[in-house]
Amino acid sequence: MFDKKLKLYHHILSNVADGVYFISNDRKITFWNKGAEGITGYTSDEMTGQNCYCELLNHEDEKGNTLCDSGCPLTVSPGSRGPIQRNLFLRKKDGGKVLVEEHISPLYRDGKFLGVIITFRDISLFKGLRAFQLRTQKMERLIPICGWCKKIRKDTDTWEQLEAFLTEEGFGDFTHSMCPLCAEKIFSKKLYMESYQNICKAISTSLSLDEVLKLIVTNVVKVMNVKASLLRLLNKEKSQLELAAYHGLSQGYANKGPVEYDASIDDALAGKPVSIYDITADKNARYRKEAEREGIRSILSIPLRFKDEIIGVLRMYTSEPVEYSDEDLKFMAAIAEQAASAIMNARIFEKTVSREKEYLNVFEAVTKAVSSTLNVNEILDMIVKKIPEVMNLKAATIRLLDDTGKKLNLVAAYGLSKKYLNRGPVDTEENIIEALNEKPVAIYDVTTDKRLMYRKEAEEEGIKSMLTLPVIAKGKVIGILRLLTGWPRNFTNEEIAFAASLAEQCGTAIENARMYERQYREIKFLKAIQEVSKTISSTLDIREVLDLIVKKIPEIMNTKAATIRLLDSTGKKLELVASHGLSEKYLNRGPVDAEDSISFALEGKPVAIYDATTDPRIVYRDEAKEEGIKSILVVPIVVRGTIIGIMRLLTDENRDFSQDEIDFAVALAEQGGIAIENARMYERIKG
Repeated sequence: MFDKKLKLYHHILSNVADGVYFISNDRKITFWNKGAEGITGYTSDEMTGQNCYCELLNHEDEKGNTLCDSGCPLTVSPGSRGPIQRNLFLRKKDGGKVLVEEHISPLYRDGKFLGVIITFRDISLFKGLRAFQLRTQKMERLIPICGWCKKIRKDTDTWEQLEAFLTEEGFGDFTHSMCPLCAEKIFSKKLYMESYQNICKAISTSLSLDEVLKLIVTNVVKVMNVKASLLRLLNKEKSQLELAAYHGLSQGYANKGPVEYDASIDDALAGKPVSIYDITADKNARYRKEAEREGIRSILSIPLRFKDEIIGVLRMYTSEPVEYSDEDLKFMAAIAEQAASAIMNARIFEKTVSREKEYLNVFEAVTKAVSSTLNVNEILDMIVKKIPEVMNLKAATIRLLDDTGKKLNLVAAYGLSKKYLNRGPVDTEENIIEALNEKPVAIYDVTTDKRLMYRKEAEEEGIKSMLTLPVIAKGKVIGILRLLTGWPRNFTNEEIAFAASLAEQCGTAIENARMYERQYREIKFLKAIQEVSKTISSTLDIREVLDLIVKKIPEIMNTKAATIRLLDSTGKKLELVASHGLSEKYLNRGPVDAEDSISFALEGKPVAIYDATTDPRIVYRDEAKEEGIKSILVVPIVVRGTIIGIMRLLTDENRDFSQDEIDFAVALAEQGGIAIENARMYERIKG
C-alpha cells in the first residue's frame, strides 16, 4: 500500500499525535499509528491484521447503538470523494469509552477504491461537548447525591449544590422557581409553616442555654401534639449522649440509662430521621419494658444538625402508634435544625457571658475574703490561697517592698516548697523589675525564659508558666504578686488585665490593713509602754526590774526571747544581766562585744538582723541556727543621753522588723533604762 521508498512519510504518519489507521476494502486493519495506541491502549501488533468488526473498538453513537453495520466507514465513505466527520465513542483496551472526533477519508488509486483512512482525536474534555458526552456515555461512574439536601459529592470528597455541579459539567446556568406540585404541597401545609414560626419564635426569646433547651422540648410537644419530647446532646470528650432537657416524661424514664447502644440514636447521629412505629412490638428494643410502663408507643429520633456537625438528638414520643409521613419528617428535621442553631447561639452567648460572670465571681470572692479582716498577715495568706483556688493555679506568692522601697521581702506564699521559696533573692530579675514599673509580665515557659534567674529550680518545682503583677496601693507600687501554674498556660490579655485588677484590689486591702495595724499598734504600743512603765516601777529591786523587762517585752513584741546586757563600771565590757526564752548553752556561747551589731547599738543605732544564721554581723551564726533563732533586733539602752547597755529581741521566724516596731523597741529600752537607773540609785542609797 505504501511506497517503501517513502520511509520518511511513513515515519511521520506513525508518530502523529492523532490516531490514524487504515481499513482495506476487505475490512482488514493494515496500519495503526502510535497516536491510536495512546488514545485506545491497543498496540499496532494487536490491531494490525484484525477485522474492523472484531468488536475491539466497538464504535457507538450517542444513543449507544453500534455502528458496525449502518455506520461502517467502508459503507459511509465510498459514496463521497471528500472526508466525512462525526463524533462517536470508541471502546478502549481497559474497558472504558472515549469520546472522539473521527474523520473518514476514502483512498483511491487509478480510480480503484482501496479502503479508508481514519483519523481521530480524544475530545472528551471539550466543555462544549460535555452535554453530548453525558447523554451518550450515560456516566458509567456512580454519582453520590444526598437524599435530603440533594448535594453532589465530588471526586475531592467535597459536597456541592446540584445546580453548581451541573453548571460546572456544562449544562448551563440555573434559575430557581417552583413547580405547581411543590407549591401546592408547601402552601397547603399552613399548619407546618405556622408551627415552624411559633417554635422559632419561642426558642429565640432567650439566650440562656437551659431556657432554650426547655423551650425546645415544651414547644415540640405543644406544636406537634405528641406525648413527650426529649433532648440529648453529644459530649465529644466522653463520646456519650447526655440528657439535656425533657418534657412530658417521668424522671425515671428520662434517666433510664445510657443510649450508646440504641440503634435509632446511631442512625440519627448518622443524619437519618428515624421513626419507630410501635416500640412495644419490637422485642429487641432495649428499653421496651420501660416504654410500656411509661405509656409510649411510637418514637421519632431526629438529628440536631448545626452546619455539617451533629450535636445531639431530638426525640418525640406518642402514646398511640403513629406513622410519620415524609412531610412530617422534613418538618421535624427543619425544627431540629432551628433548635440546633438556637442551642449553639446560646452556647456561644453563655461562653462569652459566663467568662465575664466568672471574673465577677472571682473578683467578689477575693474582695470578700480580703475584706473580712484587717490583720495584714491574714489578708496576705488569704490572697495567696484564694486566688489560686478561683483561677485554677498551682501557687501564688506576695513580695512587698521594705521601708527603703528597694528590697522585696517574701511575706506570703502558697503551693510551693520551702526549698523553692529559699532559692535566693529575686529583686534583680528582669520580670520583677518590669512588674515594679507597673507592667504585668506573663511567662509561658519558665524553664527557657531568660527573664527568670532560677529556671532550673522552677523546673524542679514543677512550675510551667508564671504571671508577675504589680501590687499597687494609692497609685504606688508596694510589691508584686506572682501567679504560678503547674501546666503550660498562655495568659490572655483579658486574663492579665483581670489579674492586674485583682492585684490592685489586694494592694488596697493590704494598705488598709497596714494603716489599721499602724494605728492599732500605736495605741497598743502606748498602752504597752504604760504597762511596762507601771510594772517595772512597782519595784526598786534591780533584779526584779531586769527580769520583768525581759519577760514583758517579748510578750508585747511577740518574740521568742530577750536579753539585756549592761556595760560594766569601765564602760567597755558588756555583761549579761537578764534573759528570757534562751538555753544556758546559747547564753554561754562566748563574748559578743566584738559583734558589729553590738558596736552599732553601742553607738546609739538600732540594728535589725533578718537572718541571724547567715548575717556576717553575727559572730555565733551556727549557735543561732542550733538555738532556732532566725531574726534579731538590737537596740541601745539610753538614760539621759548616755548608753548604759543593749537589749536584744530574738525571733524563731524570719522577721522584717518595721520602723514602727524598731521605734517602739527603742522607747521600751529607754523606759527600761530609766527603771534600771532608778533601781541602781536606790541600791546605792540603800547601801
